[in-house]
Amino acid sequence: MKSLYYLCFAILFLIPTKGICSSYNNDENSTTNSQVQRVRIDVTTSMGFVRHLLLAFTPDNAATDAYDYGYDAVNADNYSDDSSWMVGEQRCVIQGVGAFQHTKAYPLGLFLSNAGNVEFTLTSLEHFEEAIEVYIYDSINGTTTSIVDSSLIETMPEGDSTNRFYVTFTNNVSIMDFSDSTLSTSEAQVSTPQMSYISSTKQLQVHVTQDFEVQEIHLYNILGQKVKQWSNLTSNSTRSYNISLSHVTKGTYLVSLKTKTGKFNKRLIVSK
Repeated sequence: MKSLYYLCFAILFLIPTKGICSSYNNDENSTTNSQVQRVRIDVTTSMGFVRHLLLAFTPDNAATDAYDYGYDAVNADNYSDDSSWMVGEQRCVIQGVGAFQHTKAYPLGLFLSNAGNVEFTLTSLEHFEEAIEVYIYDSINGTTTSIVDSSLIETMPEGDSTNRFYVTFTNNVSIMDFSDSTLSTSEAQVSTPQMSYISSTKQLQVHVTQDFEVQEIHLYNILGQKVKQWSNLTSNSTRSYNISLSHVTKGTYLVSLKTKTGKFNKRLIVSK
């Protein structure tokens, strides 16, 4: 595993070539578009651990969105709070892909034993001839946030989240091309559970399709502390769950919905 990491490091970090089989080009006049373009992102967890991640674009499409030996470096660490690129079933710290396309969306996995704030920071862009935008797409909230000038901070519960956050280069969700093929723009909106606060009845309303079976619902405050937990829930005939929040003080919370399919989170504002 170490030899694979060093090979990837040399190719994607140090050598401005077109791939493994290309010879080193020492010509000072070599153009930017013949070099590997790099996007470096830091993910900082609530415990202060920083994971450095690299996304590298190969100009001749030498690498793909799938796992490519010699271009992708597996995350061999076993930290209680961590982040990785999701390349199929592999967790990677380096992901090499094909030529840059602004519509691509690459999944970031979060693996958290501690709830709290998670920060996404763009640290550098290398060998791009023109300025590009870099966004974090939140498939649960349906939002895109630029991280070019400032970081994105999200309050997260404990647990794994492998299909919520994506690094992309457009804020137009309708044209996003998800590299892991787990989402489409229509599926992201249709299949995601709907969670909202109904101020007139002071209730949390959760609506799911028949594809989901709700196991538990957790409510966290902005500090990541668990406020409420509900289990053994029964939905009505329209697949909706109505939960009273009359004893919850007004403020901003995070709702975490646990299903057999996975966890879904949403920021919620409770008003009185």
